[in-house]
Amino acid sequence: MANLSSPTTPVDPTDGDVASLDDAALLERLGDAARPIALEYFRGDLGVENKRAAEGGFDPVTLADRAIEARLREMLTVARPEDGVLGEEFGRADGPSGRFWVLDPIDGTRNFMSGLLNWGV
Repeated sequence: MANLSSPTTPVDPTDGDVASLDDAALLERLGDAARPIALEYFRGDLGVENKRAAEGGFDPVTLADRAIEARLREMLTVARPEDGVLGEEFGRADGPSGRFWVLDPIDGTRNFMSGLLNWGV
């Protein structure tokens, strides 16, 4: 079940201290940054588009997906500028370190769209 509580302090994606975090702490910070964005859209105006409409398939993307991925990429640029990012919504950006962060902004988009609690970041 989703944790619908808000973080106790706002998360600034350009917060310089993210670069000093170890990977586990950074993952927690990324989740904290995604939470208020997801909740802003949850059970509201999602702006749903179908990424596979031209192919006759259905692969939904919401405004929340795009906003979350954009925020997480911004934070990773500060925290791990040498790493690459592979995101579901904005594709691949290589980095010289050879490491990649893989982002699925809303895992369970169909549940998210339906107002169900079985989704995550």
